Parts: sequence; C-alpha cells; structure tokens
Amino acid sequence: MRKFLWLLLLLASSKVSFAQSSAFEIGDSLGKQVLSYFNTSQFQKISDLRDTNYLFSYNAITFEADWNELIGTYGKLESVRPIFFSNYQGSHFISYKLNFESLPFVLNLGFNPEGKILMLSFMQAHKVYVSPDYVDVSKYTERNFKIYNGIYELPAIFTAPTQAGKHPLVIILPESGPTDRDGSYGENRPYRDLAGAIGSNGYCTFRYDKRSLHYGNLLLTAKAAYESYTCREEYLDDLYKAMDTLLTLPEVDPTRVYLLGHGQGGMLLPLIAKERKEVKGIAMLGTNYKRMQQMMMDQYDYLAKVNPSKKGEFMEQKEKALYSMNKKLNPLTEHYKMPYEVQATYWIWLNKYPHVEIAKKLQIPILILHGDRDYQVNLENLEAWRKEFGKQANVTIKNYPKLNHLFYSGGAESTYSEYFMIGNIPDYVAKDLIDWLSAN
Repeated sequence: MRKFLWLLLLLASSKVSFAQSSAFEIGDSLGKQVLSYFNTSQFQKISDLRDTNYLFSYNAITFEADWNELIGTYGKLESVRPIFFSNYQGSHFISYKLNFESLPFVLNLGFNPEGKILMLSFMQAHKVYVSPDYVDVSKYTERNFKIYNGIYELPAIFTAPTQAGKHPLVIILPESGPTDRDGSYGENRPYRDLAGAIGSNGYCTFRYDKRSLHYGNLLLTAKAAYESYTCREEYLDDLYKAMDTLLTLPEVDPTRVYLLGHGQGGMLLPLIAKERKEVKGIAMLGTNYKRMQQMMMDQYDYLAKVNPSKKGEFMEQKEKALYSMNKKLNPLTEHYKMPYEVQATYWIWLNKYPHVEIAKKLQIPILILHGDRDYQVNLENLEAWRKEFGKQANVTIKNYPKLNHLFYSGGAESTYSEYFMIGNIPDYVAKDLIDWLSAN
C-alpha cells in the first residue's frame, strides 16, 4: 500500500509539460492528482479544483463523506487502472477502475481545458461496463464518426493508435437485428472489448450502429409499401459508404484492411471480400455454415427444450423460417408469414447467397472462431466449417469449450438471459485474434 501511495504522490507532484504531452498523459495526470488527494484526505484541494458551473453542489465535506464511506465499507484502495479516456474540444474525460479490498468501483472524471473538474462520480464496477485488463486506453484514441448515406446518418466510433503514422484497419460488422456499435447486451459490450484489444495493439478500428437501430419507423414505412429490403440495405450499402471515407484517413493504411464479423455480420464477409479488393483478411466469429433459416430452426428446437412453456411460440417461428426457404417465394408474400415479419425480399436474397461457396474461392487469410456453448450457431456449424475448410492453408479455425455466442464464458446450458450477466470477452480470445492479425 505504501508503494502504491508513493506512486500516486509522485504522479501528482511531477511537473508535466502539457505542451509536450499527449492528451491521455494530460488527462491521466489530472486524474491521478485527484486520486492522490482522495487517498491523502486532502478534500479541500479537490474542492478547489472544481469548475463551480458544474459541481456547484459539491464541496470538501461531500467529497470527504463519499470517500470515507467507500474505504469504511470496502477497505483500502489497493490498485488503480485507467479504463476509459476521451478528449473533446480540449476537455478530458477519464475513468479508473479502483480496486478496494472487498469490491471494485469506477471513478469517472471530467476536466475542462483549464484543468478544472467538470464531473466526478463513483460507481460500483460490477454494475457497469469495465474494459478488460488486456485493453490499454493509453495506446489509442477514440473519436466519434458518422456514416452519411442518403437519408441515413449512423453513429460510429473510429479508434487510432496514439503512435503517429499509418496503421492497419479492422472494421467490425455487427450481429443480426438492430445492433449498436458495441454489440450491447445490458452493460456488456463485446465489440468494445474487441476494439479495445485491437486498438491496444497498433490497429485502427471502426464500429458502427446499424440503420435498423435508429430508423425503425422509416424501415416500417418501406415494409408497408413492400419495398425491397435485403442485406445490402441492412449492411453493405452503409459499410461501403463508410469504407470509402475510412480508406482516405491519414491514420489508415489502405493496403491493410481486415474485417471482423459476428454472427450474420460474419456470414456476409466472404461477399464483402469478393466485392472490395482492399480487404486483406476476414475473421468470422460465431458465424453459421448452414443457411440462415436452417440455423434459426435449430435455434428454435433448442429453445423449445430449455424453455418448454414457450414451445408453441418457437415452433411457429420455426414454421416461418421453413416457409421462407421456399424457392418459389414471392417478393409480395404477406409479411406475417415471414420470420420476424421481415419482408420476403430479405429471405429471397439470403436463399440465393452462397457464402460458403464464395469463401472457398477466397485466397486471403480467413479466421473462424466458435464458442462451443453457442446455441444460436450450434456445433454442427463448427463441424461443417472444419470439414469444408480444415485443410485449406489460408484458413485458421479455433473453438472455445466454455464460450457462448457473445464469446463470454459460462458453464450451464446457454440461454438469452445469460447475455446480460456482466463480463468481458476472455483474454485468450483477444490473443488469438491479435496473433492472427499480426501473422497476416
């Protein structure tokens, strides 16, 4: 403890030349200064650092009460790790994981351009997202990005290494449905885990919200008019628009672009690699070998076994999936007959998409990762991938016995509710991904 306290005091007292420091170093220096004042009970100094326009209701007494409640309940502060950093218009925002003796907390801090405190809050770490230990937020920067595609404006996050120069780019393609840039389930952020791991190892990353997340009403209007809707509208049009801009960014090496797709996003990667020659490798995580509807039918059978009270509902969806595979399906088929009432054009497109055949012809490196507890994309898919691609020199296949579809660890039968149990993607998955990227 003395060694840790000495380190905090050293960091707080060191004369940092802000003009020659990175944004992270400035924010981290300010944050460590506040931490050192808490840990040495100098609460008035914290109060003196306030931007009173924002923290007008806080003072030395409230800071002392909050800190004493923490250490009185959870014990001494044992270690600190930065888990988030952002710089916006000269203001610095940084979060730390504080490991007390009996329970970790998160300290969120914000500083204005003059170094005054804009924001200060403590949160229990087991109730919020905390980046895993393999993520080093000092090694990359994040900035907001938007995809502009006609009437659609989609939020995204672009990260770049703090080291100057051009870097390889990894684009993350999300799962099916209205998925956000982090692949969020409650406080779980699997895509943010992966982006942090990749960004910590010298790569740019890009992840984005799908249009179905923000434009549901527009899509419903199009559906009511029986307008065509396929994976091109759902994924590819927005992705290609983003790629056109990303490849021009000064931080990006346009000769080294990789795609990482999860679930249905992974299924589309062979087509993208065929159509966009900039792509030098694809990583498919939890991706189906079987046709989409066949995979859905397997999923409904599984769910009917683990949740028999809803068997009727699952079997109804299974029948819709089977019906959508009909080769004579009409684009004007009533929506209620289709899975999730998504228009027939979507399923007609999928029925004609030979993702396995396209993948066979690719010469670029392919990585296939699978969790053995994945009930959405079951082990039959992994076995089929191995049988079809196991001997191809450009294909690497790995599976993980304890992981589910999100690549989170568990022990019992996997269900949808498990996705909301707070955790992170294990370090060995991140390592396998980084090793593959480094080798290609």
